[in-house]
Amino acid sequence: MIDLVVYFLVGMVAAFLGSLSGTGGGFMAVPALYYLGLPPPSAIATSKFMVFINSIVSIYAYLRDARFSPKLYFSVAASMTPMAYLGAYLVAVIPQRLLVVIVSTILLVGSLRLLLMGDAGRNGRSRGFALGRRPHILGAASGGAAGLIAGLTGLGGGIVTVPAFIYLMNLEIHSSVSLSMACIAPSSFSSVIRHAVDGIILWDVAVPLGAGAVLGGWIGPKISLRLSERMLGKMVGALIAAAALRMLIQVILEI
Repeated sequence: MIDLVVYFLVGMVAAFLGSLSGTGGGFMAVPALYYLGLPPPSAIATSKFMVFINSIVSIYAYLRDARFSPKLYFSVAASMTPMAYLGAYLVAVIPQRLLVVIVSTILLVGSLRLLLMGDAGRNGRSRGFALGRRPHILGAASGGAAGLIAGLTGLGGGIVTVPAFIYLMNLEIHSSVSLSMACIAPSSFSSVIRHAVDGIILWDVAVPLGAGAVLGGWIGPKISLRLSERMLGKMVGALIAAAALRMLIQVILEI
């Protein structure tokens, strides 16, 4: 019973922070499950189930207030979903250290920019590098990269897509967070299917973890939508920095 309560609380807190920032919550759930004794492949796979539940609940909570282009969503999700499946397959096949170092370094730079972000620009948009009239091409590229990284690391993929949406596609931060959670749903589902086929999801852990994600995934968007763009940007930056540092430290300790 104590274990069930612990897994529920891990799922709730991870989902709350993940839905608040658009990152999914895997950045917290994976190391927590490591600490609780799960082997790395099972921790990643079981965390992915929690991320999927969190994304479904968060989508409903966000879509009532946050808006984004359906075309942009489909361009990101269409590439993110198959690449997440591929990443989940490659978890047990390829070494991940070099990928983690590169991704973590890039994310730290992006998170620092968010933490130092000033007031929002005109029309409530973040200051970023707008790429003209073809954001869907970049959306597909960022979705594919995020899906692959999410599948390999167990993270929600949002630690890649949220900075890309803000800085490269010049989306307002609330729209970036809600779009990220919407894109995470199909990609995390594809990873769950792959992990279930491989038999590495520990369902006695995944069920209470997912139950906690229902509560955390409902509360996170409610608070996120009440925050100012500047405050939310700083919180997202801090959470992405924490996720990137966690990955770097893990790699260093394993060397």
